[in-house]
Amino acid sequence: MLSTANLIILASLAVLDTIIQTDWENELACPFFSPTQPAHDIALPYPARLPLGAAWRGSCQSPGHELHALTNQDLEACNLGHAHFCPRLPKERSCDSIRFAVSSNTDGRVALRFVLDAAHHPVGYGLLEYDRVAGAWLSPHPEPRIQRLADCFLRSYLKRHETA
Repeated sequence: MLSTANLIILASLAVLDTIIQTDWENELACPFFSPTQPAHDIALPYPARLPLGAAWRGSCQSPGHELHALTNQDLEACNLGHAHFCPRLPKERSCDSIRFAVSSNTDGRVALRFVLDAAHHPVGYGLLEYDRVAGAWLSPHPEPRIQRLADCFLRSYLKRHETA
């Protein structure tokens, strides 16, 4: 029988196997970033390869910084998930970053796998499922911050695949 740590590592590897990125250390979504709209004016290379599938505008949801106006430089870091360098990042947190990958897109359902990382190690993982016909999540994430990131990742994914 595998330990919980080994299961998390195996799940992380499965997700990493399906994500195509060039720089794992730097391309993770900050778990305290709350995207609100696509940002076409932020100069980030290869938008489809960004952690949320595109560049986004949004706000910081780190406790005590919710009203902090984010500059374009801040947004670059939020979009690329350099959370461990952010001065607003809480010292006590469950994770530093999150990554998503589509594990299936069949029969009107999209399955997203996610991995939560802390100190560059996986600390949690799971599966979220979206029903395209109903336009609703069948299995959303219980934490609103993480679910908001999943919504944006899915929105970017669906937009890319509608035009493909």
